[in-house]
Amino acid sequence: MENTLFDIEEYTDPEVRRIMQGNTCRHYANRRRVKQGCTIIMVCEARRSGRSKSGQLRVHCDQPACILFTHKDNSKK
Repeated sequence: MENTLFDIEEYTDPEVRRIMQGNTCRHYANRRRVKQGCTIIMVCEARRSGRSKSGQLRVHCDQPACILFTHKDNSKK
């Protein structure tokens, strides 16, 4: 069990589960590479962060997709 009291799938909306299933931020259309000093980080352009100085939310390539997920291939059409 992943430190949760209830199974996440029981109370997650079926539409959200369909979007998140098998998708990660690696295939997200709004993920951008940004250079900060000597480091390259990945940020999400769709969601903002109030905790960072830049206001951009830092993401990792292998984290599960969020509700705003759109696939890279679908965004170009």
